[in-house]
Amino acid sequence: MFERIDGLAAIADRYDGFVFDVWGTLYDGGAAYPQAVAVLQRLAAAGKAVVVLSNSPRPAAVVAERLDGIGIPAALYREVITSGGECHRHLRDRPDDFHAGLGPLAFGFDPGRFAHILPGTGFESTPELEAADWILNAGPRSGLDTVADYEAALARGAARGLAMICANPDKVVYEQGVKMIHAGALAQRYEELGGRVHYHGKPHAPVFARSIEVLGARPDRVLVVGDNRATDVAGAVAAGLDSLMLADGVHCDDLLVAGRLADERLRAFLAVPGPQPLWVADRLGW
Repeated sequence: MFERIDGLAAIADRYDGFVFDVWGTLYDGGAAYPQAVAVLQRLAAAGKAVVVLSNSPRPAAVVAERLDGIGIPAALYREVITSGGECHRHLRDRPDDFHAGLGPLAFGFDPGRFAHILPGTGFESTPELEAADWILNAGPRSGLDTVADYEAALARGAARGLAMICANPDKVVYEQGVKMIHAGALAQRYEELGGRVHYHGKPHAPVFARSIEVLGARPDRVLVVGDNRATDVAGAVAAGLDSLMLADGVHCDDLLVAGRLADERLRAFLAVPGPQPLWVADRLGW
């Protein structure tokens, strides 16, 4: 059963390591959230280990540079882990039969979104779906597009039996208050059409296992902090980790009334079968 808290101070002593989501938790595409820097500074002062875990299709260095630019320096965390970075690493190293068996040409809906993923892997991109050996899904051309805009390409890829790699399992994000679709929404539709999808990122186990390794903490002393029930909370539950769900992120329309978490909405939201957070708060704060 979940418990509401006003800030991280109420539970920080229970944990030695913290895994923070980025989008919807630390910022929403603009400036850092008002209390995000203060929270990370408090944890650093207390000697707590922090990993930043993002479903960004970009490499960790790009996300780290962005965080530094909004006032979250590398001194406040041990490492940034991104779904795009993990995708690149697996394509480069080909550590399993799936990645080793991919053909040389990848089709993407917006090649600009995976400019950092393919270089150095031995794979190349093609603008022609018919020439592709597989699909690299790092997101739509525009977050304002709809899944229906990609129906023809998705259906053709599924009919050809092309495997898809999804480099960002998020289905939607809020960018400065505007709701946009992301790669996970296209991947979900691809599966509905009979296509096969391999995911890198939350909620899938490998990124949580790597986070725990970097933190060097016992799993029962690690807290996942994020705003997405389907990725942050689900991944934490599957990995046996506690989680704190923030209400002012991707689920804000379901949970907030006049900017505040409404108890009746929260109860209704979490009554829907699915992974359950241990803690819930309006927003990130100390």
